[in-house]
Amino acid sequence: MLKLLRVALHEYKRHVFTKRFLMGVLSIPLIGLVGFGLVFVLVSMEDDTTPVGYVDSSGLLINPLPGPAPEKPYKPVPFLPFETEADARAALEAGQIQGYYLIPADYPSTGALTVVYNDKISRPARQQFYDFLAVNLTRRLDPAIANRLLQGSEIIVLSPDGSRVASEQTIFNFILPILLGIAFMIAMFTTGGYLMQAVTEEKENRTIEVILTSVSPGQFMAGKIIGDIAVGLTQILTWVLFGVLIVLLGRGSLAFLRNVQIAPQTIWLAVLIVLPSFVTLSALTAAIGASVTEAREGQQIISLVTLPVWIPYMLMFPLMTNPNSPLAVTLSLLPLTAPLAILIRDGMTLLPAWQIAASAAVQVAAAVGSLWLAGRVFRLGMLRYGKRLRLGEVFNRR
Repeated sequence: MLKLLRVALHEYKRHVFTKRFLMGVLSIPLIGLVGFGLVFVLVSMEDDTTPVGYVDSSGLLINPLPGPAPEKPYKPVPFLPFETEADARAALEAGQIQGYYLIPADYPSTGALTVVYNDKISRPARQQFYDFLAVNLTRRLDPAIANRLLQGSEIIVLSPDGSRVASEQTIFNFILPILLGIAFMIAMFTTGGYLMQAVTEEKENRTIEVILTSVSPGQFMAGKIIGDIAVGLTQILTWVLFGVLIVLLGRGSLAFLRNVQIAPQTIWLAVLIVLPSFVTLSALTAAIGASVTEAREGQQIISLVTLPVWIPYMLMFPLMTNPNSPLAVTLSLLPLTAPLAILIRDGMTLLPAWQIAASAAVQVAAAVGSLWLAGRVFRLGMLRYGKRLRLGEVFNRR
């Protein structure tokens, strides 16, 4: 056991404490930071606080009430009254206002407005003006009724057991399982590539002969797989911590981040289904590395393993629109397609307990089988130099 842990620790250190790994881990957060920064740049470009004028012929805005404060990060836009349209046009030509609204005498009954501008009034300014009008249209009503009208309607979708709630405020939570699945896939492919390259390189330079004098083939392969899985989990943990930091920092500025949360079921799916699949893919890539003669040949063969993993991603639209179809259920049960398929479905529907249990059982069985396969391939092919191990030899009882 101690030797296995030493191999795992060595494998972990040789990959984590390298520039390539650091760049790979930091690339996703850097992309996230750039995207986050672009959001604020776009918001700042859209957030024009130049006043907006209006000419009120309806009497609605005599001694008007102020509109509600805009949602962050937008800033309040002043609204300037003008006696005549000529005054408003002069202010527009002088660049003192973004544009102006003409409110006709019959506006309370028709709701018809005329807007005049040289450059289109910014969206936040338009929304704030409409809120300003709504507050003054309802100010003679009972305060409770007026407040209810101003809040508008919100459609909330509940699952039959009440455990899942969907609304405009929580829509981002349904995307999180998909993002988590894709993050797992990226980490799996990265660490699988490390593992296959390490095994093939040790075969090519014959350092494996020295290593196997002090550790058994089974311990060596198991240690390598454990070490590389730890590398992948380090990647995922780093990305998750960065995502939590983004949510905490942006919650006060971006409304859609305020209700972000990961459902407990998603965490259980990651442990019961995604983690065993991680072991399966790592073991299969290690087996490929032990069976080929050079790393380049292994890179060509590994696509046979990685392609099925991305099938649910390529079928994401039918999986999202019909998450309980026979196709979706089948992909949720197969060893290599299950992680991404079941996380996509988790964001769209309630997963039956039997499907979760069946998928977890299949993934654990596949992980055990792939570990056995990796150990057998490694034992048969560890001392073969320049000769590829054939599939028939792996399952030959002799």
